[in-house]
Amino acid sequence: MFAENLILTNKKHMKKILFSIAASLLLIGQAQAQLSKGNPCKFLGNITTRGSIPSDYATMWEQLTPENETKWGSIANKEVQTVEQALSSWNWRSAENEYNWCKQHGVQFKFHCLLWTSQYPGYLKDFTGDRLRKQVEIWFEACSRKFPDVTIIDVVNEAIPGHAEGDNNGQAKTFKRNLSQAMSGSTNPGDYKWITEAFKLARKFFPNAVLVYNDYNTFQWQKNEFIDLVSTLVKQGAPIDAYGHQSHDLNDMSGNDFKSRLYDIHSQITNKAGRELACYLTEYDIAKQGDNGQKTRYSEQIPVAWEADFVAGITLWGYVHGATWVDDSGLIKNGQDRPAMTWLRQYMASDAAKNARARFCGKAAGGPSLVVSASASTIELGQSVTISGEMSNANQITYSVNGSQIGTGSKVTFTPKEAGEFKVEVSATSSKGTAKNSVTIKVIEVGPYGGTAAIVPGKIQAENYDNGFAGKAFYDLSDGNECDNVKNYYRSDDVDIKKIDDGVALGHCQKGEWINYTINVEEDGEYDVVLRVGTGNDDGGKMTISVGNSVKEVAIDRTGEWGTFADVKVGKIQLSKGEQVMKLSIDKDWIDIDWISFDKLSGVSDYTNNNVISVIPNPASSKIEIIGVGDDVKAEFVSLAGSVVKVANESEIALDDIASGVYMLRITTPNETVVKKLVVKK
Repeated sequence: MFAENLILTNKKHMKKILFSIAASLLLIGQAQAQLSKGNPCKFLGNITTRGSIPSDYATMWEQLTPENETKWGSIANKEVQTVEQALSSWNWRSAENEYNWCKQHGVQFKFHCLLWTSQYPGYLKDFTGDRLRKQVEIWFEACSRKFPDVTIIDVVNEAIPGHAEGDNNGQAKTFKRNLSQAMSGSTNPGDYKWITEAFKLARKFFPNAVLVYNDYNTFQWQKNEFIDLVSTLVKQGAPIDAYGHQSHDLNDMSGNDFKSRLYDIHSQITNKAGRELACYLTEYDIAKQGDNGQKTRYSEQIPVAWEADFVAGITLWGYVHGATWVDDSGLIKNGQDRPAMTWLRQYMASDAAKNARARFCGKAAGGPSLVVSASASTIELGQSVTISGEMSNANQITYSVNGSQIGTGSKVTFTPKEAGEFKVEVSATSSKGTAKNSVTIKVIEVGPYGGTAAIVPGKIQAENYDNGFAGKAFYDLSDGNECDNVKNYYRSDDVDIKKIDDGVALGHCQKGEWINYTINVEEDGEYDVVLRVGTGNDDGGKMTISVGNSVKEVAIDRTGEWGTFADVKVGKIQLSKGEQVMKLSIDKDWIDIDWISFDKLSGVSDYTNNNVISVIPNPASSKIEIIGVGDDVKAEFVSLAGSVVKVANESEIALDDIASGVYMLRITTPNETVVKKLVVKK
């Protein structure tokens, strides 16, 4: 399967323009209802075949995507200075014919695609800066004037890092970087700012179209990258309406596995982005499975997607056998239906297909488009968030939560009164109709783990960091809580936690990550700090501990093999009495953290009789002697966790049953109590 994926990926990058445009398109009327006609919202579409539209197209498919004819590289053939020059001199004929055919036959027309760094006009390869930006703007505006009623647009195609970069002897990668700099000023295409700017430009010229980001291998090899890219666009303010799965990577995926991934991706994008987007399967095909294998995949996968209420439409990537992009993916061979096509006709006529619900009506694309955004997708309880709605010529925009209106207008302020998830429903009306959208806000109560601040002096377990969310209670560079192949252990926050022999620890902490702990310091004073940590780095690790104005940097030597922990002396930190936040910052990859302890020096060294009572030797290994006490003495060994581990009633004490470590030795005589710090090393 991996080898097949490599072949598929290479073929994707080597996709050639099939530019054998027919002299005239066959304008044949509908002989029978299109397959998806029975569902009021969802469409089943297809693509052009070698630059033409087959005569039976309108009898089956409700939506058309030009395979190559609307790509920038297929239309623009020279640099121009004005939109008028572009309209009069570029190669528009094939795309215009297809657009007009769709209008005449009641077939929805999708524009594929505005920006793709694999197929762009060759004369642009050395363009940079304002010169390139001007050509982009002319291209967008010219398309909006040629196709004013276009309903759905792939604004940007295949921009995941590594995609659309190897074509044209590597020139595509250079062009992607140039495009990023021209659109956003950034020479790092991986920050996706250029894509956000492209969507803003598309919204300017196509105010009513559904704007889509489209990519491939999204169900398997680039699933996480796809989720990250789409959610990042929303967070950056891109007016994106939908995301498209090309779906060329489903040949070997079962229906159950496909369903799990389809729903998981949608859930993660919604949660990370803070609002829900429509989903399209934009280039679906099943190849190299033979008749029965193709039918099996269709019958397992198509109902999953069609009946998912967040999927607005499915576009198959070709249907004429021998004339599809991927060999053996055609559905009609020598004029006869293959088994998958026979099954597809039957399924689309079923009640399940006709009654499949849709939260986003794909057939209404091109109507009023309502863009909803939030100033933040996750907020602390007690804080407010601003929700904004934008729709051209809107008469009124209304915002509601749980059926209760919270405001009207272009924006509202929402202040939740309790923690939880709140779906803000937004509705807008204009002369063109009504549109709805929503955004989900997570409200989290931030504070000490368990509701009570950790007591200092004492030991704080690293996994008991503050309740909250990323950027407020912690910051973690990797998605989810996963460490050593264990997921969501102990807690489900976005912090990696691992199992260790004697409990729980934070695992694989990376440079730049940090964790907060609310602590309650019982007394002003100087405290001795010890960390129990582990690192297998030959050159060790680094951390910083900060509490208020007190900051302590810690150098950590290699503790042994990975998974081995050791106590590391941090040194002395001055703390003030009261509740405050301690921050542990990671300054070097990779560190595991078990716990941190605080020992008040005024309580472990000298009391009133310090010059009279002493303990020798210190550090000790086998025994100690308490000097300056009589026969009536009590000695208690107290661990840094506060537990009494040994009691003796003599001045000379064997240490056979005391483990190596740091202890508070509480010495009581008839006249006084003295506490000494004792280090046991064996």
